[in-house]
Amino acid sequence: MAKASLAIIGSRHYKHSTVKSLIEEGRKLFDRVTFAPIDRVRIVFEENEAKLLFKGRDLLEYDVCYPRLSSRDYVMGEAVLRVLGQSNVYSPVNLRAYQITNHKYYTIKELSNAKIPIVKSSLFISPDSAKRILKEFGMPLVVKVLSGFAGKGVILVENEKQLNSILDTVRLFDEFISAQKFVKGKNSDIRCYVIGKKVITIRRIGKQGEWRANVSRGASAEEIAPTKEMRNIALGAAKLLGMDICAVDLIESKGGLAVIEVNFMPGPFKKYLGNTVTKEMVKFLHKKAKEKVA
Repeated sequence: MAKASLAIIGSRHYKHSTVKSLIEEGRKLFDRVTFAPIDRVRIVFEENEAKLLFKGRDLLEYDVCYPRLSSRDYVMGEAVLRVLGQSNVYSPVNLRAYQITNHKYYTIKELSNAKIPIVKSSLFISPDSAKRILKEFGMPLVVKVLSGFAGKGVILVENEKQLNSILDTVRLFDEFISAQKFVKGKNSDIRCYVIGKKVITIRRIGKQGEWRANVSRGASAEEIAPTKEMRNIALGAAKLLGMDICAVDLIESKGGLAVIEVNFMPGPFKKYLGNTVTKEMVKFLHKKAKEKVA
């Protein structure tokens, strides 16, 4: 039987518990598992051939490579994904998806163009634009710094004065922001983990006094059975962006379910779900490896 190998390229700011569970599950199925933080990976070109080197090993010689990268890895992340995309190694993610999902407005724009339901959104930087958005969206308003993650850089704006203050700050850093219509009465959302054709659905509930339902900010999480609508939206978003593994976050409103954002590097909510998510990720990656070495 042919042996299978898995390389995991991690963010510079990877979470140890997530990496540990991926490696643990990986070693149950793969003959070789290597974890390489992106800041210790080198790209080398020799005789018109690219290599991704980590401790003398070429990660392009593995059957499967799963890059788990955040917006903070952007420059090197783009370079690694570009080399990976030009190789014969299977990866469940790609450069285009990385570029789009790290720009919250572009994510929503892509989904909207494909007729996938989204939360009404806008991109702006000037106070004049802000006034028009306020008139159209109303208050309160959810404002997101485009490079934010894990609930950081996401602000609930209660009035125009507060919004103008935020604009003054982000313009200092030449940062655009995205605004989304706030869905009142909701401090919960639904995360759909897409792993191949499988969808694992989680309801996140924000802690008391917190409108954001991010587990990293104290929210609780529980697995629920996905509805047909949840599956269709999640799988449609993942297919559109070309990702076999990702997370699609939804919110329930009067008009039905809508996508808030798509996560390139979803955490597995180990505190609430144990190894459920990482186990399914690794099983899927092993299936792809077997197809490759068969």
